Amino acid sequence: MRKLLCLLCLAWSCQAALADPGADLPPVFSPQPPEPAAASLVESYLSLLAQGDLPAALALHDLRGMRQYLLDRRLDDLKSNNPELTAEDLEELSAQIQVQDLDPARLRAILTQVLEEADYSGMTWSIRGYAPAPDDLPGFLVRIEGRSAAGREKPLLVGLVKLGDDWRISPAVIEELMSRRPVLRVGPTVAPPPEVNALVDGFWTSFQSGELDQAYAGMSAEFRARTPLLGFLTRAQAFLEKAGLPSRWSFVRAIETQPGLLFVGVQVQGSKAPQATLMVFRKTGLTWIIEDVQFDMPRPGAPGATPPPPLSRPDLRPDLAPDLSPAPADRTPAAPESAPPPSGPASPDGPDRPLAD
Repeated sequence: MRKLLCLLCLAWSCQAALADPGADLPPVFSPQPPEPAAASLVESYLSLLAQGDLPAALALHDLRGMRQYLLDRRLDDLKSNNPELTAEDLEELSAQIQVQDLDPARLRAILTQVLEEADYSGMTWSIRGYAPAPDDLPGFLVRIEGRSAAGREKPLLVGLVKLGDDWRISPAVIEELMSRRPVLRVGPTVAPPPEVNALVDGFWTSFQSGELDQAYAGMSAEFRARTPLLGFLTRAQAFLEKAGLPSRWSFVRAIETQPGLLFVGVQVQGSKAPQATLMVFRKTGLTWIIEDVQFDMPRPGAPGATPPPPLSRPDLRPDLAPDLSPAPADRTPAAPESAPPPSGPASPDGPDRPLAD
């Protein structure tokens, strides 16, 4: 679940610019919102964040869409790494995932933690524009220039979806965008500190020498708690089969999405092929640690890219009773019948859009 939290941190901090010069052009933003109701939702959402009313802000999210997206992602990963799984196996795993990791109360608690860590209380903002989500993704993107109460820049990229007559904030739109265009500029570009340079070198040197267990040992305690050694070795071996042993690696870009949280794109040259990777670093006290790593970041439509085989996925089942014992209490109130009127501390340059449920 910590990996989910890291991804969501990125989703709330994204700025619409691609770091990969070979990638498609970024979305073109316009001050015109898709509908007035969408602009009203974004303003209401940002106002609630600035007021520190996180339960009311979360009530504007498309939580069901986010759960379905995460379920699909998890089942895709399971099917890819375990081709022997049958349809019955996937159905059973889907039920387990829905009542454990994706229990709504648990998911809301994670989203609340993400917003608390981002510290939007007292921020001001200006909505810079709206754009249809690229790559045939459903929904819209909203680009926002925010500034914290302490004066720190807080760029945001928010996803919007329309469900029936209502607009909702959709983190799933941003998550899917990042899975297709993973190297995004999501805040101020920074030079990685020497400690991070050393961690990157140590991690890939372990791959170079075949000491994958040593690379695993260098990950954070949180990563090792959620990812068993066998799971890490499976992902690492898949990387080596595709790229080969690393011969060299280089930084693409380092982005500080919030103080003490660094997303670093690392281009790895393997004996078989180059491979883009994403590493996440978190500073605890005076020490930097490797919070997460994403080995495979393909760009759809790139030469040689092949689409994944179709996978029949079970939908969310409303009849499943969640195991509430490990799940945090649900503090989110019922969604309001209508979005509150806009009331931003700073007047926007133009209408914008919000995030997912």
